[in-house]
Amino acid sequence: MCRELITVVTISFNAGSSIRKTMESVLAQTYRPLEYIIVDGGSSDNTMEIVKELELDFRNRGIAFRSLSERDKGIYDAMNKGIQLASGRWINFMNSGDVFCNKDVISGLFSFDLCADVKLLYGDTLRVKSYAVVPSKGSVPEVTPLRMPACHQAMFADVAEMKKNLFDLSYHLAADYHFVYNLYRRGARLQYIPMDVALCEAVDGVSSVYKLEVKSECARIRGIDKTFKWRLFFLRKKISFRVQKAIEKLIPSRYLLEVKKANRKRLEARTRSMDAHR
Repeated sequence: MCRELITVVTISFNAGSSIRKTMESVLAQTYRPLEYIIVDGGSSDNTMEIVKELELDFRNRGIAFRSLSERDKGIYDAMNKGIQLASGRWINFMNSGDVFCNKDVISGLFSFDLCADVKLLYGDTLRVKSYAVVPSKGSVPEVTPLRMPACHQAMFADVAEMKKNLFDLSYHLAADYHFVYNLYRRGARLQYIPMDVALCEAVDGVSSVYKLEVKSECARIRGIDKTFKWRLFFLRKKISFRVQKAIEKLIPSRYLLEVKKANRKRLEARTRSMDAHR
């Protein structure tokens, strides 16, 4: 198999507490040739000091390295800058605080037989919540008209395709889904590989904090946001979300955490039982 250049992009802003682990995760990757680009939003903390500290390590390990630090218009504007700087055949966004599951992730992913015309390759994600590490399996491409088939950290997209179709900045929370949705609608091939790719923080991230807003943007992308059915669904979700938050405020945080842990254990036990009887 021909070894093609792969680009990994990390965007950051005042990420001094998390940028190192992400950089070290990329640095540990065994795949070559590899290119790493950091797009920083003009951090005022020690983010760029850490970036400069580790830069030589990347060059010494044969990983092309580039960093940029300047103000941007938000997450997707920074990601677009990374796309425009990318020289690889494939691009992945492993943003600050997130990491690859192990050092052989990229090598393992690209050891699979890939369809010749595939434009988006993706796998599974492990989501780090306050009470457990929760597996998030990728879905078959056919679910794309309904939802994102995987977390973007577990995706590798065709660079030429992304350069032609940069993230739409009118979407502040779901521009990645907009890209994948339109890619699928154009008839491009998406391929799912059943392996763990990324370990991602799932407590303070955008998709975790702004769940309702993300759903709303996704509905707009799908063109259903004006329908009565969607509005009724969204109203129910909003009420349910607010009730849940109100209840959680009444429960001491340590007890709430124990409840979530117990619920997770019950779910895992039930899943194992179902698998054993298949």
